[in-house]
Amino acid sequence: MTEPRVLYSADDIQARVEDVAAAIAEDYRDRQLVLVAMLKGAAFFLADLARLIPRPVDYEFVSVTSSVGAHGEVVSLTFATQVDVSDRHVLILKDVFHSGVTENYLITHLSQQKPASIEVVALVDRPQMRSVNLSARYAAFTDLPDGYLIGYGLGPSRSEHTNLPELCVLTDGEEPGSA
Repeated sequence: MTEPRVLYSADDIQARVEDVAAAIAEDYRDRQLVLVAMLKGAAFFLADLARLIPRPVDYEFVSVTSSVGAHGEVVSLTFATQVDVSDRHVLILKDVFHSGVTENYLITHLSQQKPASIEVVALVDRPQMRSVNLSARYAAFTDLPDGYLIGYGLGPSRSEHTNLPELCVLTDGEEPGSA
């Protein structure tokens, strides 16, 4: 496996998250806002973003998994805290927004509670990989090279790379821990 190549430093990430927080604060002023973080990758993003929004916000965690089945991609909600989004503005936080399938599933699931609105906020948005008609309302980074992203909460479970303060890429196509 190659060594990680740093794409964005901790300072770069902080600056972009500050920009996203400022935009959210402006767009959602005087509204009840709940941040719903998709585990585990969005945990770091949630912690930094929530502290930068200069007003009270609630937050929740969900875990949505997907796998390929005989009839296509199968999506399941495997964990959720007591998510109450009725009449509230919901921002779904995602680490890397790829196909949009899991986000679309979560939007459909949460819509049953009749929130005031639901939008996606991505740390990394890769719209070229989207297979459903869904866009991120906010994204910290959109122009990243191909490769497996690690650091800042991203990477496989039990990886030495997930807690790196930088956002990095492995360009050899090998996922950490796959050897």
